Amino acid sequence: MIKKLRSINLHTGVMNGPGENIEVIKPGDIDPEVRDWEERLFLEITNPTLDEIQKREIVNPGAVFPGTEGIMAVHWHPEHVPLALASARIKNMFPDSDGNLIIPTQHNEFMGCGGYFGAEIDCFSASFDRKVQLLIHLRDNRMEKASGLRRMAAHTGKYRAGQMFDILAALESDVRSGPIQNAIIATEAEPELLEFTGIYSRKLRLLLEKYGGSMRQDFKKNKLIRDFFDGLRERYDSHLINLCQIFIKAVKETVKSGFSTDCFFRTEELIEEARSAGAGIIVPHPEQFWPVLLADYDVDGYEVWNPQSSQYTDFLIEVMDRQNKNGLRRSKPLLVFMGDDTHLGEKVRKKEFRDCIKASREIGLQPAWEDTAVKQALAKAGMSKRAAIMEYRERLDSY
Repeated sequence: MIKKLRSINLHTGVMNGPGENIEVIKPGDIDPEVRDWEERLFLEITNPTLDEIQKREIVNPGAVFPGTEGIMAVHWHPEHVPLALASARIKNMFPDSDGNLIIPTQHNEFMGCGGYFGAEIDCFSASFDRKVQLLIHLRDNRMEKASGLRRMAAHTGKYRAGQMFDILAALESDVRSGPIQNAIIATEAEPELLEFTGIYSRKLRLLLEKYGGSMRQDFKKNKLIRDFFDGLRERYDSHLINLCQIFIKAVKETVKSGFSTDCFFRTEELIEEARSAGAGIIVPHPEQFWPVLLADYDVDGYEVWNPQSSQYTDFLIEVMDRQNKNGLRRSKPLLVFMGDDTHLGEKVRKKEFRDCIKASREIGLQPAWEDTAVKQALAKAGMSKRAAIMEYRERLDSY
């Protein structure tokens, strides 16, 4: 909860207390038009080109794991980092690994390496009224005939990008109702903070209108708002920007909770299209939407662990084992997967602005495989990482 304070000194980010004689620059004093330095900031944070320092940071991981066998990397996001650099990082981190299965899964956009293409695609399950994601993987020689699947991913990506504009519209709004009012109540944001955030949200929208047509799709995401406001720290005190980020996050969560699912494809539709294209399908984050475990979708398996979903790994393995043994999945048993959910773009942000938790994730690094309790559950179910890699690769090659 943000402490109630009087007014914001926009030079220092310090709140003026009673009786203090401090000159305050009010939000109304800020030029409403986009200034040159603001435009340069926008172009910098949406520039996909990495400098030599950033390239070295990607290629040279902070830790090396010699002797590791069989890398499973079927849930990770290159973002704007070139796949060649990502591949070099994996090789340097796991110098002795072989029998790997490495497939990128950009959000709602197919990308490929090592003979396979992948994407993480949003969809909607009407039967339990929940948005879910599916990891879709297929051999590169099937991409030409997967035009319908590619169109579905592109449509969903474009629709999801619209959420960013909904958040900006809420932040700009003078009407203190809906998402903005909920965020004000949650954070006790002061009027000066609201006005400052609104001014710069409008400027960001204007810059998007000017340059959006030539921007890469992976920059058109909610985190662009976060990155733009972080860039303002060069001109405004970090305390002020911290308060803005807290407020923006509250608005974002409210907008997301009310985001319409009408334009999402139904889960069954996406699965049918993926299967017709010869693709494999994995459900990530199942613990975040439990009903998917009961839906009996035509999928190859479930992700039982990733950095965001790690509480019920043993239980998920047991559930899959029971489903495999109850006779309903005799033709194609469920496979166990783990994902690192790495976002490589986080590793090349300025260090002071990085999300430390996301930046710490590594492609193919899933320590749960070596957890004693998890290993016991896997052994009891007759499952293993090596077996899952081999079986899933065979399926992708034969679908």
